[in-house]
Amino acid sequence: MRRVILCRDRSGDQGTIGVLVAPGLAPIQIMEPPWRDNRRNRSCIPEGAYDVVPHVSPRFGRCLLVTGVEERSHILFHAGNFGGDVDKGLRSHTAGCLLPGMRRGWMKAGDRRQDAVLGSRTAFRHLMAWAERSFRLEISHA
Repeated sequence: MRRVILCRDRSGDQGTIGVLVAPGLAPIQIMEPPWRDNRRNRSCIPEGAYDVVPHVSPRFGRCLLVTGVEERSHILFHAGNFGGDVDKGLRSHTAGCLLPGMRRGWMKAGDRRQDAVLGSRTAFRHLMAWAERSFRLEISHA
């Protein structure tokens, strides 16, 4: 099974961000929610190794499903920009999923600037074209 590495390098109220690397795939930035003790719909998933399989979601269509996350389900890779802590009033496009981006930056979210991944739909298309079959996702912190 192919091996993919997600190296997280920053986490805070505006989200958890890292870089996804794999042979034959240009590096992709990944935005997730902040670590909130693996709480469903609020937290990124724990560091570790997970199988990722192609999936069709009723909401997102063709995407990727992360399997084997303890006490969690329906963790997807799908397009989106923000991963902020909604309990602190920040914008989020994820309830625990992983959002790919071409680059890091910020976007206006209401009356404030918020960290974001940019070019998410493009990055998601690249990832989906590369991920024709299952792979092993290994998540660590730099």
